[in-house]
Formats: sequence, structure tokens, C-alpha cells
Amino acid sequence: MLALLKPAFYLLGALGLFAAVVPKFKTEIWWLRVWVYGRQQTCIALLIVAALFLFLYGVDSLPAVLLMLAYAAAFVTCAADLWPYTSGRPLEMDTALPGAEGTGLSVLLLNVLQENTDEEAVHARIREADADVVFLSETNARWRSALRPLEDTYPHTSLLPKEEHNGLLVYSRFPIARVQERYLCQSHVPSLTIDIEAGGREVRLYCIHPRPPRPRDATEHLDDELMIVAEELRQQERPALVMGDFNEVGWSWMVRQFKDHAHLCDPKRGRGLYNSFGAQNPLLAWPLDHIFATDDFDIKQIRRLKPCGSDHYPMLYRLLLRPA
Repeated sequence: MLALLKPAFYLLGALGLFAAVVPKFKTEIWWLRVWVYGRQQTCIALLIVAALFLFLYGVDSLPAVLLMLAYAAAFVTCAADLWPYTSGRPLEMDTALPGAEGTGLSVLLLNVLQENTDEEAVHARIREADADVVFLSETNARWRSALRPLEDTYPHTSLLPKEEHNGLLVYSRFPIARVQERYLCQSHVPSLTIDIEAGGREVRLYCIHPRPPRPRDATEHLDDELMIVAEELRQQERPALVMGDFNEVGWSWMVRQFKDHAHLCDPKRGRGLYNSFGAQNPLLAWPLDHIFATDDFDIKQIRRLKPCGSDHYPMLYRLLLRPA
């Protein structure tokens, strides 16, 4: 029986290498891109399978040595993507010191899941966060109506309810100077570019929700939205935040390229992964909801709130906009 099982370990070694290496290629093919998400799960699976192989068979031949090397190479490749986010690694965004001068700006991000019916839980998380800006995605007309009471607390809004998981609702305590409803790369995928007035300065918010890599969506323009935003950021000097459900993890080549091109900071680096997707299935959990910021900001807190019926957790960011 053990001899019959042995080929499965070699197959898993090949699959592990494939899953580790394929996301490094800059491709728009959806079934190749999806392997980038589960770096944590891949690392755990590789450790378990390698330990089981050693327990059952040991390393007593050249093929077994090569298999262990394959497991190790795949593990190191995946772990290297996660390593910059672990506590104690270099920070990209400074921590705001107590009493530091500046304007506090807190943002709540939540993909509510259009089919979610637990509206009271969503309201509860919003009250708990008490954020200055609330950005909700996958919000259709039903959600627009259910969230109408927020307008008593947030006098400034930009509301774009849509079906097909494309709705975007933004509520702000800061005055909104201007709003642009935009379709940067796909005619059915909107984004909002919003300028708010905070601390005597104008801050630009890019509120986005790009499509995930999947067979039913066209993927040839999947990355255009991020790069259009990145190029705009290079041409302007106001403080800016790019935020939302990116449907991408921070270590993907696309997000790294976007962030580097736009000269943005990732506040999660050196602080934690903060898995925001997987509220309904923790085994398939990864960080998809992000804020990337210009270097005008320091970070006070990143906090993942309790679930509220969505497959995403609410994510609360407390930032400090430093004086000009």
C-alpha cells in the first residue's frame, strides 16, 4: 500500500512547484494567476506533505532527495512572498506617534457581498468602526436603500448603486469637493475618484473594485485600471489613497508593479497579512482589501472587524495626514 501511495507524493511535489512558480510570470491567463492567492495554504500543505513523506519513507534514494528539494524550493518561494508582511520586517509606512500633529483620517473598507441579507450586522460594523470615510462595494439598489440611515451621520456621499456586484457607495464626514464616476478599463466596471477636504488640504481617494481573474470575465484588460491610476498618481502631488477590494493580494506581481510605479506605501508591510477574504471559509483566506497611500500619511491602526454576513471582513484603517 505504501508503495502505491509514493507516486502521489511526487505528483504533489510537482504541483507545489507549479503553484509556487507560475504566479511569478506576468500573465493575464486567469487559471495561471489564481495560484498567487493561497501562499499561506501552499506553505502549510507543503510542510504537512513533506513531513508525512519523511515519516512514511525517509530519504533513502536520489529521487527522494530531489523530492525534498522540490518541496523546499516551493516552500521558500511561497514564504518569500509572505515574509515582508510578518511582524518585525521593514515598514513602508511609519507608525503615527502619540500626540503627533496632523489630521486623523479613518477609512472602513467592506465588500458587503451583494447577496448578503444581514443588513443589521453591516450597520453594526459601521457603527463600531466610527470611521471618517466608509467605502462599500458590491452595493446595489437594495443596499443603497438599506444604508440610507448612514446619510444622517455622513453628510457627504457619492453613491453609485449597481447590479452584477459593481455598486460602489462612499460616505464621508469630510466635505467632498468633486467626484468622477469612471470606467477606466472595462465598460461595466466602475470606479470613483473623489477629492475630499481634510485638514485644510485636498486628498484624492481612488475607490476601486477591479474584477478577479476568472473565466467569465475578459482578462485582457484586467490590469489596466491599476496602471492608469498609477500613472495619474505620478502626475499629481496631492495626498492620495487608493483603496478597495483589489481582488489581488499585495504580493502579486501586478500589485507590486502598480505600487512601485505610483510610489505608494503599503501599511501592512511589517505589520501582518490581515486576511480580509474568507469570512465564510477561513481555510481559503487571503488579503484582498487594501489601502495604498502616498508618503503624506502615517498609520495609527489596521484592524479587521468581526464578520457581517459577507465573504469579506470589514477592514478599518486609521491614518494620520501629516501637516503640509
